[in-house]
Amino acid sequence: MFLKKLYSEPPTLFQLVEFKNGINFIFGKKDTAKDTKDSLNSIGKTTLLDLIDFCLLSDFSKKNTRLYKEIKRLTNHKIVLEFEIQSIHYLIKRTVDKPRDIEFGLFSETPKVIQIDDLKEKLFGLIFDNPDYRGKLDSSWYRKLMLFFLKIHKRQRGQFLDPIKYLSSEIGKEIELNQYHFFLLGIDNTLLCRNYDAQQGVSERNTAIREVKRLVENHYQIDIKNVDSEINRLERRIKKIKKIIESFQLAEQYDDVEAQANLLTRQIKELSAQNFWDNKKIETYQESYELKDILDTRKINQIKKLYNEASLLLGEKIGKPLVEAIQFRKQLALSREEFLSDEINALQTEIERRREKIKKWDEERAKLFLFLDSKEALKDLTGAFYNLAETKTKLSDLEGKVKTYHDLLKEKADWELKDKEINKEILEYVDVIKPQISSFYEIMSSVYNDIYPKNQDNLSFGVSPKPRTNAKLSININFDDGESKGKNRGRTLVYDIAVLLHTIKKNINCPKFLIHDGLFDGMDKAHFIELYNFIENTLSQGKKFQYIITLNEEGTLNQNFGGDFEKINADKIEKEAIAVLTPANKFWN
Repeated sequence: MFLKKLYSEPPTLFQLVEFKNGINFIFGKKDTAKDTKDSLNSIGKTTLLDLIDFCLLSDFSKKNTRLYKEIKRLTNHKIVLEFEIQSIHYLIKRTVDKPRDIEFGLFSETPKVIQIDDLKEKLFGLIFDNPDYRGKLDSSWYRKLMLFFLKIHKRQRGQFLDPIKYLSSEIGKEIELNQYHFFLLGIDNTLLCRNYDAQQGVSERNTAIREVKRLVENHYQIDIKNVDSEINRLERRIKKIKKIIESFQLAEQYDDVEAQANLLTRQIKELSAQNFWDNKKIETYQESYELKDILDTRKINQIKKLYNEASLLLGEKIGKPLVEAIQFRKQLALSREEFLSDEINALQTEIERRREKIKKWDEERAKLFLFLDSKEALKDLTGAFYNLAETKTKLSDLEGKVKTYHDLLKEKADWELKDKEINKEILEYVDVIKPQISSFYEIMSSVYNDIYPKNQDNLSFGVSPKPRTNAKLSININFDDGESKGKNRGRTLVYDIAVLLHTIKKNINCPKFLIHDGLFDGMDKAHFIELYNFIENTLSQGKKFQYIITLNEEGTLNQNFGGDFEKINADKIEKEAIAVLTPANKFWN
């Protein structure tokens, strides 16, 4: 993969950047000699590299503060990167408006919109896929492999301290990084991938075990070690509740018992009401019975006298009927008393009969209530069923968590067993790959000796087994560069250049470019001269690759570069640079 062009559509954001074979300078130059050192900061050198990374599908979020803060500027623009793979011309167009929908395709055709995850897989196949590689290679590695070739400042600590570690926080510890480095070196990384899976397996199970343990202890207020006793307690409670329910045989039977009790209550109320009203009737009849219908002789004589005074004739005529009426009245009163007495007796008999029924039904109802109470029905059998269901749910949940906990412990033990197996294999593995390590060391040593000619053969490179550590081995790079503060940067420089040349020599599918942003800050510029000469000599041998670096003009040339003043100077760098930026002519238009 070779970079060709970077630009925007519409072309108003920045000047077109064209990449070339060999060294590609992104040069920060002062406008005047009086400019301060800080005047070369924030002119856009690294922003240019961020846009390359953006087109190669870096995450666009607030984490990438440098580019994300330009979101308003970038809106309604497409960032376009043209590149070449196996002499085929491709392009990518990406926007901040829809950063997950990317246009990609052949340069000669209209690009198609592809989702970012699908495009990562596609680019992995185009850039990294290697059918002849004997180790493991996964399309999910696309960004992590790409970051080796995109060493762009992320404004974080610890950059360029270790050549095996990338600059980005997207990649973790050497246990993961070793897989990628061995692929780049063309060495079978199967054992390292197995080890990474094993360590991840243990780590993930440990995390899950802690979470299950926390859930159990917080929810049930018991130590996970004592969970079996809690399960036994819940099982006993379920049996007890079941016995309570079984005493009713079935829930439907309880419904029948409850319905029967309700019916008896209703019937008792009805009979009691009838007795109440019949008692009222008896009281009324008794009052009526006690009021005797008696006409004494004095009242009868007064009536006769009244009639005689009114008319003698009338008195004579009604005298006999009046006697008959008095007799009839007496007979009627007697009959009335007999009727009332019979009615009272009949009502009292019926009331007594009802009382017997009420007594009988009340006894039956009392037995039902006593039956319910004696079976500990929790006042209502529905409550018993609810309690049973709740307890079963709690038991099931606890048993499920415990099963998960035990399964996780077993899985962890399985992964730990694999870890032990890898510990045994790692020593033999290091011996097996020694020839390949030696082959790479030759290339790296050549790079080192050319860039550090005063320290010939002071480089050491090797792979050391560390069976008791998670990584299982360590890639070691050391060389004697005195007490130079740029020593770690120098190690990164030598190793990265060596890896790039190694992938070319071994025909390993990888990007054929390497970006170093700010690597030479703090390094002896004499080494830069040697690097320049080394790259020029390598290119003259027919090698094709791109080395993209950011560089600032500082002080005088002698202070900056020393050595071969005629070979490389500020004017030459400015002339060869693919982008020259100044405080007055920054990256953004």
